[in-house]
Amino acid sequence: MVPKVLVLSLFVGLVPLDAQVPKDQPKGLMPNLGRPTKPDDPVPLLDFDKYFIGSWTFEGDAPDSALGPGGVSKGTIVYRKIGDGFYAAVTDGKGEGGDFTIRETIAYHQQQKVAFRHVIDSRGYAYTQTAEVGGNIGGDYRLFFKSAPFLLKGKVLKLNHTVYLAAPLTFRIDAEVAEGEGAFIHLSPWRYRRQQQ
Repeated sequence: MVPKVLVLSLFVGLVPLDAQVPKDQPKGLMPNLGRPTKPDDPVPLLDFDKYFIGSWTFEGDAPDSALGPGGVSKGTIVYRKIGDGFYAAVTDGKGEGGDFTIRETIAYHQQQKVAFRHVIDSRGYAYTQTAEVGGNIGGDYRLFFKSAPFLLKGKVLKLNHTVYLAAPLTFRIDAEVAEGEGAFIHLSPWRYRRQQQ
């Protein structure tokens, strides 16, 4: 019988050293301090350019709501910079109700930790939102978007979106919709994954 230590040593010796640790590991937004974080460390500001710019895929499964029929939606979104602190995003998606396009113009003020966006959805509505940008010393960020009331098919609606940024290659958006002065109803999250270049 061959000792387990010898078998393990032989196996480890067969794996090339450069194959054991990926060289281009994705990096989060928290800077490397060269030490563990402390409770009084300042929270680094969200770098919108570093995180968002580029192409992403998404998938979501929403219930029927005041916005229209639910179901599975899939597609792509591309973020690009259009000026200092200004961005555009175009979503091309397909849902159970057919193809749709969402166009966004986004303004982000890093020092003030606020963002604004105007959204035009080909499914028949448009809205404007403002967001507070929060984060923690671990490099997780949240954008809490709230919309002004808008009309859709004679109904006054409001939309909240919470964007969760916790990993360099993925993010999630949770949406809530309210009709009139009614309570917000949670819609299923949309999950995004960065497309490899």
